[in-house]
Amino acid sequence: MYRLAFLVRVPSVACVIGIAVAAIWPAGISHGDTSQSSYHYSCDQDSLTADFVARDALPQTQVPPDHWYQTNADGHYINQGWGPAADALPAPEVPTNAGCDASTWKRERILAVAMRYINNPDNPLGLQYRHHHIPGWNPATSTYAAAAEENPDVDAPDKTIEWAAGPGLDCSNFTAWVYNYGLGIKFSGDVHQQFAGTAGPMGQAISRDGPFQPGDLIFLHPNGNTNEASHVVIFIDDQHIIDSRVNAQNLVGIQIRNREGWYRTAVLSAYRPIG
Repeated sequence: MYRLAFLVRVPSVACVIGIAVAAIWPAGISHGDTSQSSYHYSCDQDSLTADFVARDALPQTQVPPDHWYQTNADGHYINQGWGPAADALPAPEVPTNAGCDASTWKRERILAVAMRYINNPDNPLGLQYRHHHIPGWNPATSTYAAAAEENPDVDAPDKTIEWAAGPGLDCSNFTAWVYNYGLGIKFSGDVHQQFAGTAGPMGQAISRDGPFQPGDLIFLHPNGNTNEASHVVIFIDDQHIIDSRVNAQNLVGIQIRNREGWYRTAVLSAYRPIG
C-alpha cells in the first residue's frame, strides 16, 4: 500500500508566503518547503531523485536557444509568449535499489518531481503561474500570451494579457512537464486535450468519485460544467494536491494545497497515466 507521510517542518519562508499558515494547513504539513527530506516515501528516496542532475542536462526543447526569444514587429515574442514546446524526454529505468514495486516508484517519482518546483523564495527551481510550456523559458520582459483559450483555467484571462517576466508553468503544462521529466510520458499541455484523453498517453480514466492514487491527474471546472475542464491538479492524498495557480489559499504559483472547497466539489474526472 502506498503511504506518504509528512514531517513537521515549517520553514521561516512560510511567513513570507502567508502568515496564516497554521490556519490553512493541518498539523504536520509543511508547505512551501522544497526539501525532499521533509517527506517520508515508501521507496528509497535517493532512487527517486538520483538522476535529476542528468535529466536537468537534457534539452527541454528541440528549438535552438537562439530562437527562443525572437520577437515580431510589435515587440511581442513570435511564439505568443508560450515559449518553445517541450521535447519528449527518455523514460527512466526503475532503479534496482528502489525498495518498492515499479508502480509505487513511479507514483512517488511523480510527487518528487512535482515538489521540485514549489514556489519558494529559497528554491531556484520554484515556478509561478505562467502560460509557458517548459520551465527553462525565462523571458527577461513581459510575455505576450495571445492564446488564452488554449488553457482557460480559473486563472486564465478572458482576453489577451501580458504575463510578468520570469519562468513559470500553467496548470496543464505543469502536469505535462512533470510526467515528461519524471517518467518520459509525453502528452500535450492543453487542458482540454488532457481532460478528453486525447493529449497523448493519459492512461486509465477514473470517475469523479475515484478512488484516486498519488500522481493521478484530477480535472476541475469552476462552474461545474461537465463538458469542459478548466484546471488540472496532481493528487497527493485525500487531503492534498499540488498544482499551479496565480494565487490560491494564500499561496502563489506551484504549491501543495489543501484538497478542500472547490478543489473537492468541482471534480469532473481524472486520468491515471501510471499503469
